[in-house]
Amino acid sequence: MNFSKEWEERYQANTQMSIWPWTDLVTYIHRYAHPRNEGNEVLELGCGAGANIPLFLDMGFNYHSVEGSGTIVKMLHEKFPQLQETIIEGDFTKSLPFAQEFDVIVDRASLIHNTTSSISHGLRLAADKLRTGGKFIGIDWFSSEHADSGRGDQVDSHTRTNLPADSHLCGLGNIHFFDRPHLEGLLGDAGFEIVRLEHKTLETFVPGPGNKIAWWHFVAVKS
Repeated sequence: MNFSKEWEERYQANTQMSIWPWTDLVTYIHRYAHPRNEGNEVLELGCGAGANIPLFLDMGFNYHSVEGSGTIVKMLHEKFPQLQETIIEGDFTKSLPFAQEFDVIVDRASLIHNTTSSISHGLRLAADKLRTGGKFIGIDWFSSEHADSGRGDQVDSHTRTNLPADSHLCGLGNIHFFDRPHLEGLLGDAGFEIVRLEHKTLETFVPGPGNKIAWWHFVAVKS
């Protein structure tokens, strides 16, 4: 079962194989969700090639993930044999099939590859799996200020697909772009209170005519 054909194809082609933890995620985990303060049960939505796994293991977390690509899950089971029972293949917008509650749930640009309705359902599932007071951390959720937010084909009011070849998001299926009210509304409806919200932009002028990439980072607490 591969819930995203585009990402399965990328992993089969041995691309998008990041192996280093994402800098902003490292900062957020240390600052807002260190296991000595928050507890050590963590769930990552869409772990991809496992870039963040060494970070969580080194910090003493009990690591779990639901990942949509069967190809990458098989690779991770070989690389981290101790996690064969806790890294599972599945669609995290439809089910999070773990029995326990989590102290921290992390999403680094995974849910954003879905439509509004799927993201809404995924957030509600995450809230159901968090203990009261647990934290949901979102990193690199694309902003509506991103240069590609109006390009490609419209799927719904905030989701685009078929981004053009000059986009760094080309070939990645659905891409969701959030303005602040939309992001706050989805999190609030799922039962979260935002306690930290940051907006990050990056503009590149050489080479090219000035391309703007923009993201949201946030920490939300289960009410």
